[in-house]
Amino acid sequence: MRNRSRLYESDFEETTIERLKNLGYEYIPAYEWGSRPSLADVVMEKRLEKYLFDTYPTFPKEHMPALISQITNVDGVTVEQRNERFHEVLTKGIDFKIEQENDEDQFYHISPINWEKPLENDFVVMNQLAIEGRMSRRPDIIVYINGLPLILFELKSPYIENTTVQDAYTQVRNYTYDIAQLFNYNAFSVISDGTTTLHGMPFAPIEFFAAWKSIDGVRIDNNIANKIKTLIEGLFQKDRLLNYIRNFIVFMDNGKTKVKIGAKYHQFFGVNFAVQESLRATRPDGDRKIGVIWHTQGSGKSISMLFFAGILIRHSDLKNPTVVIQVDRADLDNQLHDTFVEGKSLVGHVKQADSASDLRELLKNESGQIIFTTIEKFRLKESEGVHPVLSERENIIVIADEAHRTQYNDAGYAGHIKTALPNASHIGFTGTPVDFAGRSTNEVFGHTIHTYDMLQAVEDNATVPIYYESRLIRLGITNDDIDSQIEELGTGEGNDELEKHRRAWAALAKLAGTKERVEELAKTIVDHFGEKQTVTPEAKGMIVCMSRENCVALYNEMRNLPNCPPVEIIMTGDVSKDPEEWRQKQEGSDYSHIKSKEEQEAVKAKLRDPKDPLKLVIVRDMWLTGFDAKPLTYLYVDKPMKGHNLMQAIARVNRVFPGKQGGTIVDFIGIATQLKEATKKYTDSGGKGDLTFDIEQAEGLFWGFLQDVRGLIPQDLYPNNLSLNEWRALPKVEREDFIAEVVNHFLGGEEKVFLEAQVKLAKSHKLVSHLSSVTAVSGEVLLYDIVKTQLRKISQPIGGDGQNDNNYEKKLGQIVNESVSSYGALDLFEIAGIEKPNISVLDDAFLAGLVEKPHIDLRLKLLRQLLEDEIKVKFKKKNPKSKQMSEMLKKTIEEYHNRVISAADVIRFMVEMRNNLDEETKRRMDLGLTEEEVAFYEIIANMENATFDNQFMADLVHQVVKNMKKEFQVDWTNPHRQDILSKVNLAVKATLMKNKIKPEQLKFLTNAFVEEAKEQFKDWPIDA
Repeated sequence: MRNRSRLYESDFEETTIERLKNLGYEYIPAYEWGSRPSLADVVMEKRLEKYLFDTYPTFPKEHMPALISQITNVDGVTVEQRNERFHEVLTKGIDFKIEQENDEDQFYHISPINWEKPLENDFVVMNQLAIEGRMSRRPDIIVYINGLPLILFELKSPYIENTTVQDAYTQVRNYTYDIAQLFNYNAFSVISDGTTTLHGMPFAPIEFFAAWKSIDGVRIDNNIANKIKTLIEGLFQKDRLLNYIRNFIVFMDNGKTKVKIGAKYHQFFGVNFAVQESLRATRPDGDRKIGVIWHTQGSGKSISMLFFAGILIRHSDLKNPTVVIQVDRADLDNQLHDTFVEGKSLVGHVKQADSASDLRELLKNESGQIIFTTIEKFRLKESEGVHPVLSERENIIVIADEAHRTQYNDAGYAGHIKTALPNASHIGFTGTPVDFAGRSTNEVFGHTIHTYDMLQAVEDNATVPIYYESRLIRLGITNDDIDSQIEELGTGEGNDELEKHRRAWAALAKLAGTKERVEELAKTIVDHFGEKQTVTPEAKGMIVCMSRENCVALYNEMRNLPNCPPVEIIMTGDVSKDPEEWRQKQEGSDYSHIKSKEEQEAVKAKLRDPKDPLKLVIVRDMWLTGFDAKPLTYLYVDKPMKGHNLMQAIARVNRVFPGKQGGTIVDFIGIATQLKEATKKYTDSGGKGDLTFDIEQAEGLFWGFLQDVRGLIPQDLYPNNLSLNEWRALPKVEREDFIAEVVNHFLGGEEKVFLEAQVKLAKSHKLVSHLSSVTAVSGEVLLYDIVKTQLRKISQPIGGDGQNDNNYEKKLGQIVNESVSSYGALDLFEIAGIEKPNISVLDDAFLAGLVEKPHIDLRLKLLRQLLEDEIKVKFKKKNPKSKQMSEMLKKTIEEYHNRVISAADVIRFMVEMRNNLDEETKRRMDLGLTEEEVAFYEIIANMENATFDNQFMADLVHQVVKNMKKEFQVDWTNPHRQDILSKVNLAVKATLMKNKIKPEQLKFLTNAFVEEAKEQFKDWPIDA
């Protein structure tokens, strides 16, 4: 007899069943399944039969056994193959044929699930079902839908310390062998030990199981305990569970392997919110702006787009829509297209536009389809002044990947999309914070639909943490005669060409590529990677250099080291500048440095394969975005980067991979401050900077500046029978002659006047280019930009004798190489006497040293400059006074040392702030404050009122926030909802008065609380 003073695993099991019963599931103990013919049977055929008769009442009764057999007896040699085949039967149904002797055969399309009416299905939960297979096993809980065993729960006692979720996972994996027939039907499995609850595919490594952290998709549950409550209430509501099984599970098939993938909670909710916004935007009265999904890099954004497109293409309300997936680079187009091809079991066949003409033909097709294209395929053809309309359908949805990069130039391809598809609706998917781009993202796409930032991704183990190390390779000038040696190469101190070369060789990229430094860099990287390989033998690394020359120099030095692992260079080629040897096959490699597309793909496959001997790649720009190789663990940075580009680069090492505890950045060039600034932006939950500039005022300025530029062009220069906006419709020769005439006109004396007027026009155009009225004159704006470019080229030529130029470059490089010495690589943490902490770049302690900068609305700043006439043209001064080469080199070396050494300050901040951070966190936990309540608490605390103790302030905040939320409604902060705002004010004031807040404090606190609520909850309920 059990001791009832203790709790057991069965108690946890019974509680879990109770939670499912609360959602309307019927509980049937295993011993009550009396009609089971054999212990090997796992399908409740009587339940399935009842569902089929109820749903298809005209189906002939005598054929029911054959129908059930066709549904449940699926083909496949392995359990994984049978599971895939059954998932297809489950989600797409089957066609059942009844042969007739004297009549046409009858066909019934049968679905084992009533997807359209979730509550018409039969939901049963059963525990401790004995199953005979290769061995006898009793799974803890099985969820049946219409008699089919679709979900398995394996639980471990929360009340025994040495039973863990890993034990539950191991048990499920063993079940796939011991009672394999159960997994013919399994949609997904749940494992839990009470504190950790995960869901995932039973055939996947545990690293790909995930927690479900939200019930409503708005509030995130980052509490550690009782996650099974969040999972069941957030995923197992009947309609939600069916939605997940049908739309958010996909078998990815790359031709070699098949992998079953299920959505994580942020993908499920983000995509469902996006679907609802799509239905709103595409209505006849919709605004065609669906919104923006910001899901950080590495968190499955491409798969989210796959789920989203899969739902759209089948949605009855959209009436067979066309989905256009548009990217800004061909390599990303291919990568995303390949992802959709691998997921064809969910979305069907997709099409990729081969050319602009092919794209036009595809878009003229009225039937629903998924089309991939690069944005440049929306280009104009010869003699086209504007892009032709390709389709006026309202059920076309354009998905822009990385929405911040290419969507703002309405004079270019982005404008052509809107002209070609005037009634299409637009949505942006991005891994970049919307306000990070500094662009009019919301005006192009609409509001932010859903946010999943980098901090939450690491918290959820959707990505791995990234750690930071700093190295300094010291440099110094050892040649006292460098200036005189360089003077001997030239013919005059003021010569522009010689000055250009001096400045180039004094620049950081050249300095970083000096021979001794590259030798030290190669040795440090090889030693560091070799040391890590002993611990993580399957890890790979990427090295980022400043220039292609530096890439090659580093490659050569690394290959000279006896312990260097296999390494390749991935970089673009320039047929007019590349040395011949870059295109020759390298010794010890199958490739040259400049690789064909097919060779790049082969190297990519090697880097992704943990068993392949290739361990390192050296890059400059390629593969820093849109490239995914899960074994990549180490990023060696020898190139200054910042902002979006930096975060894209470090995300190369944040992918989850079995055994990978985190990614590591090894910084040789001093990116610590930039990393902190960018990371802060990426963890700021969508950005809080309000964009408040006056769009009408900006538009008025634009039209004024446009008229100013027009007034500078005489009427006799206008193209025949065309406006200036239609110049692109001219035949090629006439078009070129027309531009030349305009340029020549301004070279006659009004060049400066035109350039100053044009730059104001261009700046103002950036503010209003998304407006339809401005889009109509985009061609004219482009004309003035071309004229400006040609005037600049003529007045400020870039010239020089190519051969002499090259000789001088080589000799100068030789002198600098011999004059700059390296003094070894230093570990700055070690030098500073700081113990190397195991701390992520997302840790608050890392970010603590960052000096907060006020949010600057760049558009507002630009508008102010235009209004105050501060936009001027800067003309290049000729023959600047030449600086001594030694002076320039010393300055660059000093800046190089300072930027790298400053990285050590980052670690000092980590150590100094850790205790304060932990203390503050503990204080907030003790007071029971949620993340959204902290800001309200600080308002009271900053009053420094000695009569308020901490607990009183915390209780007051709880009450205020709770009472405000009762009054919030959609758009409650907008001017037309003053009635709601008044109710919120009254709720705050009533709560404060109830708690006896004094009259002199009442007004201040009421206003402060409401203003904070406006900031936090302006997009209620999305930003609840």
